[in-house]
Amino acid sequence: MSDAPRDGREQRSEGTRSALVAAARGLFVERGYAGVSTGDIARVAAVTRNALYYHFPNKEAVFRAVYEDVEGQLAQRVIPAALAHTTVRGQLEAGIEEFLDGCLDPTVARVSVLEAPAALGFTQMREIDNRNYLGALRDGLRTAIETGELPDLPVDTLASMIIGALDEAALLIATADDPDAARGEAGVAARALVDGLFGQ
Repeated sequence: MSDAPRDGREQRSEGTRSALVAAARGLFVERGYAGVSTGDIARVAAVTRNALYYHFPNKEAVFRAVYEDVEGQLAQRVIPAALAHTTVRGQLEAGIEEFLDGCLDPTVARVSVLEAPAALGFTQMREIDNRNYLGALRDGLRTAIETGELPDLPVDTLASMIIGALDEAALLIATADDPDAARGEAGVAARALVDGLFGQ
C-alpha cells in the first residue's frame, strides 16, 4: 500500500501550518498581540478558522509558534558566530555582538521583546530561550573554568545572569528612540562586562 496519499496530506498540513505562522508573524509585528484575532490570522493565511484550530488551540499557541520561529532564527545567527572562535572569551564576545545586532531586527524587537512577555509570560519565554542558548552558554563557561580562562564561578547562576543582562539590553534597544545608538551603547557595556569577567 502506497504512503503517497498520507505523505501528500502531511505536506499539505505542514504547508497550512507554515502559512498560519507566517501570516501571524506579519500581523503580530504590524499590530501587536492584542490587535490580532485568530480570524485575522486565518484570513491572511487564506485558510478557514477551523483549519487554524486544527493546528493551534488558541491565539497564544499561534504566538508561541511565531516566537519559537523568531528566536530559533536568531539563535541560528548567534550560535555559529560564537562557535567560529576558538576561545570561550572570543565565543562569548562574538555571540553577544551577533545577538545585539539581531535585536535591531524589527521582528525580533516587536515579537520577542515587546509582545512576548504579555502574550507568553516569563516561564514560557525562558523555556524557549534556554533551549536555544543556555546549554551552549553553560558548556562554554564550564570549559573556560576548566581551562583557567575563568575563575571557579557557579556556572548555572552565571549563565542565567548573562542571559538576563542580554534580555535587558534587548529591551533597551527595542524601546529606544534611536535603536542603533542604543545597540552601540549596549555593545560598549557588554564588552566592559566581559572584560571584567575575564579579568581584561
